[in-house]
Amino acid sequence: MIQACKEEVTINYNKLHADPQQGKTLDIVLKKVKHRLVENMSTATADALGLSRAILCNDTLVKKLEELEQTEMMYQGLVEHAKRVLKAFFDLLQVYKAFGDTFAEIGVREPQPRASEVFRQFGDYHRQMEKYGIKMLKSVKPILSDLGTYLYKAIPDTKLTIRKYADTKFEYLSYCLKVKEMDDEEYSYGALQEPLYRVETGNYEYRLILRCRQDARTRFARLRSDVLVKLELLDNKHVQDVVWQLQRLVAGLAEFHGETLSLLQGNSLFPIEVDLARSAFQYKSTSPVVQDGAEDEEDDELLQADEAKEEFISLIPELRD
Repeated sequence: MIQACKEEVTINYNKLHADPQQGKTLDIVLKKVKHRLVENMSTATADALGLSRAILCNDTLVKKLEELEQTEMMYQGLVEHAKRVLKAFFDLLQVYKAFGDTFAEIGVREPQPRASEVFRQFGDYHRQMEKYGIKMLKSVKPILSDLGTYLYKAIPDTKLTIRKYADTKFEYLSYCLKVKEMDDEEYSYGALQEPLYRVETGNYEYRLILRCRQDARTRFARLRSDVLVKLELLDNKHVQDVVWQLQRLVAGLAEFHGETLSLLQGNSLFPIEVDLARSAFQYKSTSPVVQDGAEDEEDDELLQADEAKEEFISLIPELRD
């Protein structure tokens, strides 16, 4: 049309000073809410309610949230179980230490030199076992911090990134839907050959929505790339790190038991001879003690009662029948 005009053509335009915050209207917010609802619905439910589903609904990246929550629960159970195992092992080491102190005390009080030396060595073995266990606990303690880093930092950070990605995706879909509605409105007015006020006044609102959609699309693409990278790193760390940490724990326990076996295997200390007093195995009874004199008196009373009964029966002949 401009080329066909032979006279001078003057073109006037309105410069767009787009503020993205002006484009985020109540209509966009409601569309985001609708997309969030549709995201968790099946196709049949959405069709029954008359809700349209966008192309990016049922996104596999958003579904990763459920897998991350299951992985988080698994790691939480693994960390709690490892803490209980190490706490029980520490309690066992305290028992070893108590055994060592007790046998050392017995060895000090034992008068026979051979038995005293055996008890002292046996107590020393238990003390060394306690030291081996403490060394093992110090070597495997970083396992809990490493698993805790994955559980309390890596997984929550990835979940937060996925939530931001989902929010940006819904915002982008809302702007796409808004542009489509405005295009349909313009086509309908054009079919009726009626003027549209916003088109005649520069179509500022339409251009603002286009700018907002472009910005939302840029953020959406960037966050999608971030989510893909973080999920890949998280999966690799999950596959490699868990195996390595469990191998460290098993190796520490195996080393402890190997040192304990080598400590006790080559030293035959028992049997030993110990002098015991005659009253060594006599223990105080908790039941009441019955004296022998009291039992004899009860037997005499029973005999006297039987004799009196026989005399009474002999005096009354009818009772014999």
